[in-house]
Amino acid sequence: MSEVVFARAGWIPRVVREGDQLRVELGAGADALHDPRTFSFPITAEHLEVIKNDLTRHLLLWSAILPLCDAAGIARPLDEAAAVALLDPILLGTPAEVEALFRNVRWERRQLIANGADIARLETGELFVALRSATEHSDWKRVHAYTANRQRARRAVRLTPLDEALLKYTGRYLHGGKAPTREPEAVDPELLPEVMRVIATAEQACAGMRLSAGWPDGERTPEKKREWQRIEQTVHRAVRRAHPKLAEEAVSTVSFLMCSEAADRARQRNG
Repeated sequence: MSEVVFARAGWIPRVVREGDQLRVELGAGADALHDPRTFSFPITAEHLEVIKNDLTRHLLLWSAILPLCDAAGIARPLDEAAAVALLDPILLGTPAEVEALFRNVRWERRQLIANGADIARLETGELFVALRSATEHSDWKRVHAYTANRQRARRAVRLTPLDEALLKYTGRYLHGGKAPTREPEAVDPELLPEVMRVIATAEQACAGMRLSAGWPDGERTPEKKREWQRIEQTVHRAVRRAHPKLAEEAVSTVSFLMCSEAADRARQRNG
């Protein structure tokens, strides 16, 4: 039977006592039935004091242990020796020694980003500076934005503030595969008028254009595909002509929004 000795908010690894031994316990990964796995490894009273009093080092330890949990997979045990070997360097080393260690081990930067770390400083390896802004609470929207922007960078896509605002308005800034919606509350109020001008251009371009019966749930016949493409291409040309500096991703998401809403109107007529 274990007793919780110290815990922070959320999933930050907590310290438990099992008999005479202190252990760090954390949830990570999943088993074959997709249930969360729990891992633990021993620490000393000296390590506990650092964990209690230094959020930065606690988060860094979490970040370094998570890859070991991933390596354990769905059934293997945690490599306790590898976990214990990280304790002194991370919790007791100087900041320079810790940052040198992190240049040579795997670590989960997404967890640090979720807990508020400065992304630019993380990228340059300035971990202690990056974590000055850290909190106990996780915000995974920051991680989704980081991941989406890294994917765009790999495709050499550069977005302006208006491009980003249009993607946020349609709900597709973080998840490009998501069906578009209208989310004006997600847009910076200063950019919303510009966004609405782009949307108005799209609406005027496809005014009166319809999708025939059977959208969106019926059979996708060649004619129906052509109807969709006509709306898509008409909107794309109009928005591109009126707003030539927009990124292709922003223009496409506006076109997709108009097509999706046309499909919704067709469904309502069918109903």
